[in-house]
Amino acid sequence: MNDTATVLLLIALQQGLFALGWWVTGRWLGLTRLVALQWAGAALAFAAGLGLILQRGALPPVLTWFAANLLVLLAFVLIRRGVQVFLRIRVTDVEHAALLALDGVLLTIGLYAEHPTWAVICISIPIAWTLLRAAFESHRRLVADDAIAAARTVAAPLALLGITFAARAVLGAWVPELAARPLHEPSGFNTGIAMAFMMGGLVINMVLALLVVARMVRRLRQRSLRDALTGLLNRRALAPLLRREVGRLRRYGETFAVLMVDVDHFKRINDSFGHAAGDAALVELARLMREAARDVDHIVRMGGEEFCLLLPHTDLEGALRLGTRLREVVRNADESARVPMTVSVGVAIAQSIAEPAHAVIARADAALYRAKAAGRDRVVLAEPSAASGLQAA
Repeated sequence: MNDTATVLLLIALQQGLFALGWWVTGRWLGLTRLVALQWAGAALAFAAGLGLILQRGALPPVLTWFAANLLVLLAFVLIRRGVQVFLRIRVTDVEHAALLALDGVLLTIGLYAEHPTWAVICISIPIAWTLLRAAFESHRRLVADDAIAAARTVAAPLALLGITFAARAVLGAWVPELAARPLHEPSGFNTGIAMAFMMGGLVINMVLALLVVARMVRRLRQRSLRDALTGLLNRRALAPLLRREVGRLRRYGETFAVLMVDVDHFKRINDSFGHAAGDAALVELARLMREAARDVDHIVRMGGEEFCLLLPHTDLEGALRLGTRLREVVRNADESARVPMTVSVGVAIAQSIAEPAHAVIARADAALYRAKAAGRDRVVLAEPSAASGLQAA
């Protein structure tokens, strides 16, 4: 067995192991079954295609040329489709089917014409197209998700391998005696292509594994910043959001507001209706706050029955309007769907670059306690900070 054939055999074995790994990942490690099956299928199709290439001369050409090349293309199509499903990109099945059908026709022509250059071009260009499209789509989606480092890490190997296949097509047409010889034949160029296949297969599967790990890390991070009961942000998530708003205030003069919200007589709800009803009341309150707030507002469960709303680029009038609307929405909610509930709200406006974020929270919290002391079910504006020059309302 020559060096090229040995490398092709190793690649086939490598892809078989990758297929097993993706199946295990989908079966026991939480990867979406549809994605895992497509990437496992891609590895199997690649291994089968290379296995058929190794049988050239022993099996009919319709298997070792036509089927082998079509299986290799199918492997890259499945990789791209799995990436689309995993990243929630629009799945281009019509394009995939057209690409496979067109390549099947072209390979059939090449099979009967017995033209090796034609075969090299027919398989290399569609693979290059598939990889480059996958690189572009994944990069655009990950950038949109603010995963810049992941976008570069994922897209670069896909694009590089796509360029390699495009270069093989160009060389196959330009220097056919060097680059268009059947892949199973021994030559330095073919051995290099086979090594590129091996490294490309390894890198692509590592990239796909990186996507899975990055998704798991992101989900864990999101869960660490979310309240398990209500799905709102938790106290840990508030600090970086406050720092960002303070930074905007200092750079651009954009004021922001903080609303502290507390359920009135929550212990009485638990004692009268049970803790399950109390939890349901908090979930209902979270829903009402989401509906009352804007998309840019951040709602945080501080603990127990106390919540915080951080309102970017909001003035005094806007903050009081939202606090009043929230109090009324909770008070007037459908009584048949939950236990009776009211809230008290403390409102503070951050206008001074000299005031630290924790002081804004403290002022809103003090206003909340004043609302409680004044009889609950009301909105109270905080005292102005010493540096702001605001007058208390």
